Amino acid sequence: MNVYSITMNKPSIAVTPLGDRYYKLAQDTDIMVHTDIGCLEMSIKMGFVTNFRSGGRFVDGFVDQVGDQKKSLIYLIHDLFYTPCDDCNGEHPVTREFADEFLRDGLEWAGMGKFKRNVVYYSVRAFGNKAYEEDDHLTNINRVLFTFKWSAKESG
Repeated sequence: MNVYSITMNKPSIAVTPLGDRYYKLAQDTDIMVHTDIGCLEMSIKMGFVTNFRSGGRFVDGFVDQVGDQKKSLIYLIHDLFYTPCDDCNGEHPVTREFADEFLRDGLEWAGMGKFKRNVVYYSVRAFGNKAYEEDDHLTNINRVLFTFKWSAKESG
């Protein structure tokens, strides 16, 4: 998948640090992602909690937890994809494979080099199943704080 652009209705992601590597969105945020296979639209309510990280502490030696605005957007969207969504009948908005491919391709769009991008991607592929499959207290909070819409690109 090629990520062409990502736009938000705010100039930047506003967060409140919560400690232990977690951040809470400080304002409602709408995000639109344009790819070669369609458009993804997400509305995230204030209070959604993220860690702006994919791949866990193992990756910290290679990649900063919180990057620039573009990288932070990619990590935030990946966190949304790993969260079941009440707006999606309690299901994940996309498959885990799609979420992880988006992460890799989105980090390329954000300007991350191939080596670091692959460290993040293969780490999340190896260790991300638990985060995707198991719901916890944080998942139950976040699942009601966003909506998701996918518009597939028409062929032809």
